[in-house]
Amino acid sequence: MMGGYGGYGGGQFRISPAVKWLIIANVILFIFQMIPRIGPVVTSLGALSPIAAFLHFQVWRLFTYMFLHSTQSFFHILFNMLALYWFGQELEEMWGRKKFLIFYFICGAGAGLFSLLNLITNPYVLVIGASGAVLGVLTAYAHYFPNRQVLLFFIIPVRVRTLVIGYAILSVFMVSFQSGGTISHLTHLGGIAVAWAYMKYSRAAETFINRHIYSWNTRKQKARAAQALNRKRYFEQEVDPILDKIAKQGMESLTSSEKKILKKASKKDKYQFSKRKILPFQ
Repeated sequence: MMGGYGGYGGGQFRISPAVKWLIIANVILFIFQMIPRIGPVVTSLGALSPIAAFLHFQVWRLFTYMFLHSTQSFFHILFNMLALYWFGQELEEMWGRKKFLIFYFICGAGAGLFSLLNLITNPYVLVIGASGAVLGVLTAYAHYFPNRQVLLFFIIPVRVRTLVIGYAILSVFMVSFQSGGTISHLTHLGGIAVAWAYMKYSRAAETFINRHIYSWNTRKQKARAAQALNRKRYFEQEVDPILDKIAKQGMESLTSSEKKILKKASKKDKYQFSKRKILPFQ
């Protein structure tokens, strides 16, 4: 579970759309988790289990686990949602809702992938909590605003960058003492690592992807243009002479091969037929 920290802020209360709905979803599922008999089922179906996710291919757990929290301590969900509220809104305003949500789920799922290492030490551990995704958000926030200060444990002023580095070091240290439970320091470390990699390489990755998508779209457009040109040539060379013959001599003048050409062309490109005001040949 993330340690408590607070941010400096003020003004009118507001909350951005993606952050709002993420918080609402987390709170609703937390309420379900607290309902007797229903709660354990919800947790067991959504928690990230290395055995279930990676050996039984229940990949949805890489996403559902980040919406579940420990019901034994209200602080688990409280600090995660406060951190999401404090640091997520400014990122969403900078990036837009779509990019922010993509980043959030990449960090959460990527942090979950780090839990694969639990197969070595404790394959039956259940991991829950938004901490991996939220730490990813905090890492991105530290990238843009490294010298902003937050209140560690609501008391000690600390720069955001220092907080992230400290938490990463703590997570590395605590991994050695991981002994099961519902909170994984591997997942925390994964959230920070994935966010760091995203911030460092996302622009290059986006450029690479956009370049290849542009290249692929260009090739696709050229292929479509070539097909359209071939169809046009086919009609001009094969079909139009037959249509001219019909106009001059009537349908009775067509040979069986010419009828086959018209029938094939009517199925091949109805647009060209309608363009020439000819009904599909029966």
